Amino acid sequence: MSEQQFVQASFSKGAAKMALSILQTAKRPDKALQHGKYFGVSGTTKLSEECLERIIETPNVQSLLADRPSLEWPSLEQMATMPKGSLGWCVQKRLEKLGISFLVQESRIPETPTDLEYGIIRAVRLHEIHHTVLGLPITGAGEATATAFYASTDSMPYDIGVMTSWMLRGSYAPDERRLIWDGIGFGIAVGQTIPELFSPRWEEGWERPITDWHKELGLTDLLKESPLKDDFMSTYGISI
Repeated sequence: MSEQQFVQASFSKGAAKMALSILQTAKRPDKALQHGKYFGVSGTTKLSEECLERIIETPNVQSLLADRPSLEWPSLEQMATMPKGSLGWCVQKRLEKLGISFLVQESRIPETPTDLEYGIIRAVRLHEIHHTVLGLPITGAGEATATAFYASTDSMPYDIGVMTSWMLRGSYAPDERRLIWDGIGFGIAVGQTIPELFSPRWEEGWERPITDWHKELGLTDLLKESPLKDDFMSTYGISI
């Protein structure tokens, strides 16, 4: 087998695996962590590496990496004691309601991570903060909204693959279709207002009211148009 044939065969195999994850996740989103294991295939491509390098080289990200916020976050118990309506309090309320914890535990964080390791770990953990600040539930529509924001601002192949699953979800669950597409539109609208949500120094403002964060980011009026805004009241008791 020639080198070109090997590359073509590897690409075809990877594409087939990604397609399997897209279909299975769309069909059973409750098993997304299990069925989505092949989304990572896109992360091994040169295109993905180029996209990641471009993100890391942006001025805001470079500024944050030069003065890294700590990856040692307060525990959920500590967040629960923070002022009602604060970022930390809201994150804890959300995770408590869902019965989950942070996607990356403290014990799995290297002592001296490289810029790339730091960026990836922080980005994964920030997913919970982004859901909280944007008032997004863990539903097909909530995940579609978050993924649409990531895909439209970063253009990472991984995020575009995941978003394809949520776009296909309506084929399996027609009753969810309208809200999913409304959420995708809202996620893109957020991305047109805020180019990224990685560089805000969230870790230095756990006790700030979440509404203060909305004002700082220019989200106050936009969030009133969210198709999922009721989650603020049902989860945090906050009226937007």
